Amino acid sequence: MRAIVTCEGCGYRQMVARQLERPETFHLVCHGCERTLLVTVTAIDMHAARARSWSKTAPARTLSRPVA
Repeated sequence: MRAIVTCEGCGYRQMVARQLERPETFHLVCHGCERTLLVTVTAIDMHAARARSWSKTAPARTLSRPVA
């Protein structure tokens, strides 16, 4: 999973460069204001990301009706 982190200080959004495989906590430096950010990725975040990525790859379900 990849994550996008938004700085609470300046609002700058940046992508985490490394792959996230499990729930963890790490520090990140904001490229906008150079504040140190504490990033916490929970199991709930991981589950939501997997569900979202699965729904993008799954075929769309539509109702079909016979043409009269």
